[in-house]
Amino acid sequence: MFNIIRESFKITNNYIIIATPLILFSLISGLYLIFSGHGSSLNIIFTIILFFSMLAAFLAGWFYMVTKAVKEPEGKENLLSEFTAGVGEYFLPIIGFLFNTIVITIAIIIGAIFIGKKLIGSVGVTSSEVTAALASVEAMKTFVASLSEEQLLKINQWNIILFLTMIFNYFIFMFYAPTMFFKQKNPFISLLISIRDLFSRKVFKNIGLFSIIFITYMILSALNALFGANIIVHFVLTLVNFYYVTFIAVLVFNYYYSNYAKIGSTIDKMV
Repeated sequence: MFNIIRESFKITNNYIIIATPLILFSLISGLYLIFSGHGSSLNIIFTIILFFSMLAAFLAGWFYMVTKAVKEPEGKENLLSEFTAGVGEYFLPIIGFLFNTIVITIAIIIGAIFIGKKLIGSVGVTSSEVTAALASVEAMKTFVASLSEEQLLKINQWNIILFLTMIFNYFIFMFYAPTMFFKQKNPFISLLISIRDLFSRKVFKNIGLFSIIFITYMILSALNALFGANIIVHFVLTLVNFYYVTFIAVLVFNYYYSNYAKIGSTIDKMV
């Protein structure tokens, strides 16, 4: 595990250019949503569809760059020239990838809500009360003070269920993208292969990788929350965030390539 982490740092540093499309996409998509997400319902729908297409194009090219970097870790590839090749080859599969991810995530959340209603029950708070409480810090304090101990207990239980649900959701998709780029382009078959590999005999090692990613993400999020108000620190943390996302992508792809794809002379593509 630690050898792969060290190797992934080396690949990331050799191919730091991988962060460039990520930074550009974050800036362009952010500005696009700010200036386009207004007006009629038709305009909002068009904005969502175009953003979805932009995201698919970005992920297709970006993941392709990461794949090339993992296969050639010494930094000899001209990765920027590979971005458009990745878009052309993987744009439609990534559309399917995003569709499957969204549908399954919604299904998991609905399932968690159903289980929560059966095990915990209703908190006894209306949506209008929650909306009013979110208006300000003082409104939230007043809202919390008005709740009974039983209601607070139920809210905490609901938070735990939803938190565990999202962790599980992130976990089952951990190998989805690398499976598409190393084994099977079809987004439906690759989903099945990725889940099979995830829960294979190396499942505890996979959980260890996910735990490392989750813990480091929580630490970075805490630093952003604590020191993000300072302009200089915020700028530094923004750069760190872009490096971190790039490194995690390289780490997951490199881990999957080393453990599930680069085994002998053939690649197992069977479900």
